[in-house]
Amino acid sequence: MASDSKGTPRASGKTGKPQLTRDDWLDAAAGEVASGGFGSLRVLTLAKKLGVTRGSFYWHFRDHEDLVDSFLDRWRDRRFVELDYMRPKGENPEEELHQLLQLLLTDASRNVRRLQVELAVRDFARRNRHAAEIVEEVDQARVEQNKLLFRNLGSADSETEDLAMLMYVASVGSQVVLSGRKGNEAAVARIENLVARLALGQGGGERRKDEEE
Repeated sequence: MASDSKGTPRASGKTGKPQLTRDDWLDAAAGEVASGGFGSLRVLTLAKKLGVTRGSFYWHFRDHEDLVDSFLDRWRDRRFVELDYMRPKGENPEEELHQLLQLLLTDASRNVRRLQVELAVRDFARRNRHAAEIVEEVDQARVEQNKLLFRNLGSADSETEDLAMLMYVASVGSQVVLSGRKGNEAAVARIENLVARLALGQGGGERRKDEEE
């Protein structure tokens, strides 16, 4: 196999396959993790599914541990990008709450693989230090974002921590319940409404009632 000026291998000849990237390997790894957890993540299996030799793997990763760490790092980074996209602006907190729940819960009913990967990462975190650190980072960032939402809704500072954690646990649990319920919009909408009522009743709902009085 020939290499370019940077030393990256490339296919030679007119019939050669396009060179795989790190993301190609990590995407394939996601499929294995979703279906069987990290215990099923094997280099040879991935190589066969991608139609290449194991030698191709070592152009992108030092070893199996590097693959796992890279997978976990990418999973964390993508969660942070999502959080940045969903960050509450405070212009219309109630509308933002409903939009957030729609993203969290409606999408969960359609994207089973996404939830399977998250559950696999959380399970792996029970016995892998790096995975545990990654999960802690993501959980903390998600709770902090919920705290911002509740502050925008008018919750007292003394309540935001507990409310943010409660909403996070409720939304994660709802994702598990809703997973695979594509087409059952009534069930999805009902749970979205219940979580929204919980948030508004404990936060903005009480504030609005006081203002009306």
